[in-house]
Amino acid sequence: MTAGDAENIRSQYLWVDAHVTGTAVPEVRVVEHKIASPWSANHRVDAHVVPSESVPGRWDATIRSTIDATRENLVGLDGLQAAESIYRTVHRDVMTAARIDQWTRLHAALVDCGGVRVAIAGHSGAGKTTLSLALALRGAQLHADEGVFIRGEEAVGLPRRVHVKAGTFDVLPEISSRELLHLPYEPPVWALDPTSLPTPPDVVARLRGIDVLLILEGWSDTTRVEPMPTAVALKSLAEQSALWSDNHRLTLRNIAALLSNTACFSLTRQHLDSGIAAVEELVASCVTRSI
Repeated sequence: MTAGDAENIRSQYLWVDAHVTGTAVPEVRVVEHKIASPWSANHRVDAHVVPSESVPGRWDATIRSTIDATRENLVGLDGLQAAESIYRTVHRDVMTAARIDQWTRLHAALVDCGGVRVAIAGHSGAGKTTLSLALALRGAQLHADEGVFIRGEEAVGLPRRVHVKAGTFDVLPEISSRELLHLPYEPPVWALDPTSLPTPPDVVARLRGIDVLLILEGWSDTTRVEPMPTAVALKSLAEQSALWSDNHRLTLRNIAALLSNTACFSLTRQHLDSGIAAVEELVASCVTRSI
């Protein structure tokens, strides 16, 4: 895209409708995705990007939010800064809307594997994205790679492009053949539209409970899946969710409700093993036992 191209991006992020207009900036495409929301959006973020009048080769952006009636006028941004500013506003509003409606965010990926819904939790860098992508390349539906909202026993993935880091290419070299949007972070990140994967997410099936919770526990000499006591899983999820929640009572209530009907496991992996074989074996056993 050149600076003269017109931009018109419309994407729905759960409760928030994002609309970007103005001059096309390649990095801002990260805001665009094609996963539909199960709800009509009650809030909206409008962003307009134009060449900067004061800083040659940069961008000025006006960002308006309906959820708190704010307006930002940003001057002299590079492409990545423009994308981050819009993206940050959208996700801030999603989190605000979630709190209003009593949802709790988990730091987890969400995939549907042969009728079994699996949430993959773990700290940043644990391999959630790599494992969820590996499953998606084998036919699973990838609903989210790092954010899941829960309320009672219901769960829905946070829609966004999948953020692929350099280490993922070592484990899943076939990802490099996909259409990727390069984001010039340090280290760099590539954004992948999940609807381009073999089995695009099913909009109708997006909102339902989680059957299996898998917590990534790090690396070892062998890859193994082990049952995890519910109390241990609750503690792990609560500690991670506290980063995004100021209502710890609601967080604990939603996690406890979720885990009341969810089988919990830990996964430890060998180096450069995505863990897909272990997860597929676990899913097959859950189907055999009807979860």
